Amino acid sequence: MVSLPRLCALWGCLLTAVHLGQCVTCSDKQYLHDGQCCDLCQPGSRLTSHCTALEKTQCHPCDSGEFSAQWNREIRCHQHRHCEPNQGLRVKKEGTAESDTVCTCKEGQHCTSKDCEACAQHTPCIPGFGVMEMATETTDTVCHPCPVGFFSNQSSLFEKCYPWTSCEDKNLEVLQKGTSQTNVICGLKSRMRALLVIPVVMGILITIFGVFLYIKKVVKKPKDNEILPPAARRQDPQEMEDYPGHNTAAPVQETLHGCQPVTQEDGKESRISVQERQVTDSIALRPLV
Repeated sequence: MVSLPRLCALWGCLLTAVHLGQCVTCSDKQYLHDGQCCDLCQPGSRLTSHCTALEKTQCHPCDSGEFSAQWNREIRCHQHRHCEPNQGLRVKKEGTAESDTVCTCKEGQHCTSKDCEACAQHTPCIPGFGVMEMATETTDTVCHPCPVGFFSNQSSLFEKCYPWTSCEDKNLEVLQKGTSQTNVICGLKSRMRALLVIPVVMGILITIFGVFLYIKKVVKKPKDNEILPPAARRQDPQEMEDYPGHNTAAPVQETLHGCQPVTQEDGKESRISVQERQVTDSIALRPLV
């Protein structure tokens, strides 16, 4: 009959043998199958059959449009990702047999998650806020309120807060204080404005007075070349008789006809034909014998 201590030792050896058979350790690029270590398929391939005591693991390259990024024992490769344009996505990097397609957002948008499954428009900084950090492919714009002495008067994805204009540096005075949305308004000092306005007003007044004098002179200037109408030049015969020394006799006009003077009364025409004038001229020029 077997004693109790010996029986316990026998059971302990049996359990140890079973435990050692189940705790076979494989390397990082192997996996345990049916009590033995099989090689994993390298990236870019997939498993077609497990290893046996006589054969190694059988693998096959991934088909076009598929990939496997790690050492694996999977029987199928993964499909490349599709960058959906309707969601604002575009291809940043084409996929390979060992890597997936990388998507990113279109210009002016950023990814809403780490995997960039969807896109959102960049947020502009409204007036009174400036851009602290510009938006990227994966992050939105970071805005901050403009501190005292700075302003931003437009919505922008790039503009920062600008400092107020220094009126003192330009020898001007502040006409209107600035805010977070508006700049300071500068202007001339009161004394300088008076010194500039007075000469301008005086110049305008002198110009108006000069124009007035010129117009007045032109209006009163006599018209030397004015021609009186015939009715104005005619005088009444009775008035002409009243003038002293006025001769009422008709004027006499003398002409030569045949070398003899001929008197003709006023109002009658004295006309000599061209032929008679030529005869008269020839007689006058003929020398005396």
